[in-house]
Amino acid sequence: MNRLKSQSGFTFIEVMVAIVIITVSSYGLMLGVVHARGEMRAIELRERATEELASYMEYWKGRIADGQLSIGEKAGNLRGTTIYLEGDQFSRYKVPATLYLDPVQFIPSPHSGGLRRWQLHARIRWQDFSFATKSVTRERDLSMIMTQFE
Repeated sequence: MNRLKSQSGFTFIEVMVAIVIITVSSYGLMLGVVHARGEMRAIELRERATEELASYMEYWKGRIADGQLSIGEKAGNLRGTTIYLEGDQFSRYKVPATLYLDPVQFIPSPHSGGLRRWQLHARIRWQDFSFATKSVTRERDLSMIMTQFE
């Protein structure tokens, strides 16, 4: 009597197909993780830049409310002030940004009385390396009209 012998286990082809499937799915998973980390870092930088811009605007609102703006301060800061969104000037890994203030404009009030209105416009600009090997310039703007009661 001739019996066919069967062995339990996997063939070489089945093992190789499983390895290819695992490799391709691992590669896709790693690409997703890298992309998510880049997106999170970009969001963190954008949030930090927005906080710095709002703080800068609050500073200028205080200077206007003080009533002691010089001609040079009213001319704005078109050259920009460098700050760091991440790290500092001595850090190996840093993200510098530049804050700009357009000229502060007095807006005449259509109403008589003790109202004075000022227009402020500031922006921040930074380089973002999160998505590619070359940098992308990002910018946030903030404008407001400040009313001052006398």
